[in-house]
Amino acid sequence: MKNFIRFLIVVLLMVSYTSCDEIDKLTEVDINTTLNEQLDATVPAGKDLAVSNTMSIDMVNSDTERYLDVLQSVRITSFRYELTNFTGDSNGTITGNFVADGIELLSHDMVVKQIVDAGTVFEVTNAAQLSAMASKLKAGKDILIGLVGTSNCNETMNFTANITIELEITADVL
Repeated sequence: MKNFIRFLIVVLLMVSYTSCDEIDKLTEVDINTTLNEQLDATVPAGKDLAVSNTMSIDMVNSDTERYLDVLQSVRITSFRYELTNFTGDSNGTITGNFVADGIELLSHDMVVKQIVDAGTVFEVTNAAQLSAMASKLKAGKDILIGLVGTSNCNETMNFTANITIELEITADVL
């Protein structure tokens, strides 16, 4: 019995010296998830035509849906896209920007088929832009992503922008 009381006193002392932050960390869940989206783009034939192909992205998936109301932090660790599935004018060009909510992420002046054939992967690395997008996702808002600019092509071009966004999320389950 004396040993039990001593043990209990030691345990109580240890618990009393443990900070609230350490206890809070025990209730946190860290989630790494990847959002894979496809933006299908159609660019009509013509000269100096306006191009605007956009889509809305949110972070709801099987990894995140049960934690959306208890998010503590969201960080985008990687944001990249690649153009694939090209059909149309092999010399067709697009001059413009890949944007998120109207803010330029990357600028392009490209012959689309050459980019597709080369397997070029574009990566967004601007920390301030990634942080702004992560904050918006954390707040439960969608991000409008797209390719805007002008095109020159003799026949309609179709392609897909495969978008991959890797997220690091912390949620507090209690």
